Amino acid sequence: MKRVYWIIGIVFLFFEVSCTKDGFMKTGISIGRFDGSMLEYMQANHYDWDSTVVMIKHAGLESLFDGDEEITFFGPTNFSILRYMYRNGIEHIQDMDVDFCRNTILRHVMKGKMMRVEFKEGKAAEGAEAIGEGGDTYTMMGGNRIWAYTFKSDYQGVAGMGPLLLYITSLDAHRKINIASGDIEPDNGVVHSLGYDFTLGEM
Repeated sequence: MKRVYWIIGIVFLFFEVSCTKDGFMKTGISIGRFDGSMLEYMQANHYDWDSTVVMIKHAGLESLFDGDEEITFFGPTNFSILRYMYRNGIEHIQDMDVDFCRNTILRHVMKGKMMRVEFKEGKAAEGAEAIGEGGDTYTMMGGNRIWAYTFKSDYQGVAGMGPLLLYITSLDAHRKINIASGDIEPDNGVVHSLGYDFTLGEM
């Protein structure tokens, strides 16, 4: 358990120093095209995805991430899983209920491949509202729903001239979720990596 606490502490430190003044996180995750399956991509990038891979295997979902059917994965990284384990006194992923792991992973998976540019443009909701203007709602393989939209950010004070950003909101958990890196493209779909501030179970 001490090792889990040590890892969480290190990632906390990394999270604190890796945020830019613009609020974006320099995660180093987004590498674009990957020659291999989604599972192989995560296995090749241990720093961010080790715990995610273990959870996928524990849930018996290897064939989903290693198969031919295209999927979109809003992926929780190691830190999201380790924080959940720390808060719940869990030492090993294998100690977690298999059905919980399966259902949780499926809540992050959408059938079909959706690159960032394919999501409709929109505008964030105001106040306590979950859904803002534009965008669209999507049902995940776990049965939960999200609202997703893209937004053209500003560049040097010019509106709409910056990069296209992707945002999602969990309609079940009523929580806005940051996308740290998007459009990671293995052979069988696309990965949009969730921010380090996301905790497993908030989707």
